[in-house]
Amino acid sequence: MSDNHQVYISYAWGGESERIVNELDADLQAKGIMVVRDKRDLGFKGMIRDFMQQIGRGHAVIVVISDKYLRSPNCMFELVEIARNKDLYERVFPIVLADADIYNPINRIRYIKYWEDKLKELDEAMKSVSSANLQGMRDEIDSYDEIRDNVSNLTFFLKDMNTLTPDMHENTNFASLITTLEKRLAQARTELREAAFSAPAPAAKAADLPPVAIPVSTSAGFDAYINEVTTRLTADGYKELRGERAGGIRFKKAMELIRKGFLGSKDNFRVLFVQPDSLDDESFIELEKDINVYGKALSKKLIESIFITCVLLAREIPESVKEIIYNTKRPKVGITDVSIVVMVAYSATENDIHYPSELPDDYDSKFEENIKQYLLP
Repeated sequence: MSDNHQVYISYAWGGESERIVNELDADLQAKGIMVVRDKRDLGFKGMIRDFMQQIGRGHAVIVVISDKYLRSPNCMFELVEIARNKDLYERVFPIVLADADIYNPINRIRYIKYWEDKLKELDEAMKSVSSANLQGMRDEIDSYDEIRDNVSNLTFFLKDMNTLTPDMHENTNFASLITTLEKRLAQARTELREAAFSAPAPAAKAADLPPVAIPVSTSAGFDAYINEVTTRLTADGYKELRGERAGGIRFKKAMELIRKGFLGSKDNFRVLFVQPDSLDDESFIELEKDINVYGKALSKKLIESIFITCVLLAREIPESVKEIIYNTKRPKVGITDVSIVVMVAYSATENDIHYPSELPDDYDSKFEENIKQYLLP
């Protein structure tokens, strides 16, 4: 069955949390709602991390927040995964237990301090043994690091929602929660039916868009391509950033669009054109590093989510660079200082672009849609 027709439950085992989950599970199933939870659905020898990531992608996720939950590496990994995927407000349905006093800022600070101490403890323990014996530990410390970085924002987000008390939920057999879940699932069924009856619009192809002539001069060829792309960007509200640069990198042209993002924040979309003196594996990797540093600095300075598409301009793209770009993996993205960079290469000889096979879609960044809409020659 599609994830869009299931409800996931993220909770800490034992005590009041599990008692409430058992009651809620029964009430949901009595309403014909399929419930996915680890104790029943993970299975013997099931991969725990894969299952937690599946919860993170869930269309509707009930999160039972307890003190034990907020101190559990597995539970907090699930919560970070849920937040990493877009539409957090629409997808998450919290129940906050009394022992998780996230409504008191002093107590929220205690959880931040707890994860700072756990990260320090793990880091010091890792330093006490040979690096040759630490295979697999990198994921653990990365996970603790993400939890530490995001626990403040996540607990603030949860405390800001009117979640009702556990007693109010139980006294009504979770009526309000179930009604809201049913609306969320009905919306998914409607979207699925609409998708079935209307074929999606095909991605823009070179033949569908005005052709870009490639003159003999490489620079003129780039200018024609850039002008065509910026015309499309400008039509959708992008503005030119004059004189923009990243350290020693001067952009041939930089375009920016700012939209309202999650919880009133701002999303900053940038398309940057760079014409390197030469392009090989080493220079590409250095350019990518420099653009990532530029993006992270922007995110911290502007307190905005930064989504950068960097277009490298070259007469020809070496096959090895094409392979590096194509095989680029999606970056891991946290909740604070969000900066995502995608590197694209334009070949004047081919009059074509090369971009990663796996494009990020965190926080509604829409890289694939934007690349196909704006950058295809």
